[in-house]
Amino acid sequence: MATEPAREWSEEQLKNDDLPKKDLIKFIQDNAAHSFLNEHKLLGNIKNVAKTAKKEQLITAYNELFESKRFIGTDPVQEVTEQVKAVKIDEKPKEVKTEVVDEGPPKYFKSVLKKGDKTNFPKKGETVSCWYTGSLEDGTVFDTNIPLLARKKKQTKPLSFKVGLGKVIRGWDEAILTMSKGETARVEIEPEWAYGKKGLPDSKYPLL
Repeated sequence: MATEPAREWSEEQLKNDDLPKKDLIKFIQDNAAHSFLNEHKLLGNIKNVAKTAKKEQLITAYNELFESKRFIGTDPVQEVTEQVKAVKIDEKPKEVKTEVVDEGPPKYFKSVLKKGDKTNFPKKGETVSCWYTGSLEDGTVFDTNIPLLARKKKQTKPLSFKVGLGKVIRGWDEAILTMSKGETARVEIEPEWAYGKKGLPDSKYPLL
């Protein structure tokens, strides 16, 4: 279960002009489920979102977040994925083997930009913490958790999730398992292991 965050501002404070839109966006991005952010068009760089989002829209999203309680970790797709994984564990070995045989070669390409310690590799089900930037083939960034200013990186936290359990798109999930602690890599993922033929993220998938 996701932990419900405390309300940061009262109704009066929300409507006060002294409250920057960027603060509202950061709070919502830090606490809302991916599908919630997608529906309210609040995904992506805070600065870019602030240019398009109106203050009234952000206040509505802020209040709706607490009313719907759609915080990080509450996306239905994640729950369904876990249920499917649990069912597969109980299936007969023959059925599992058939699925593995049909999967074919990995549908991603990884190039190492900075070597890790080559000792500490994550195991399936372990929690990993990552800084990431998700971009399309034309270079358009659709999601990132890396602040523009280096000094702000100390104030933000990397994305943490249990690797290998379908919490993120498969290409990223599989690639992380091959990376050692401290490693930086560029991962190019084919549609089948990313967001499908459409090639764009939507509410059907978890982050990246």
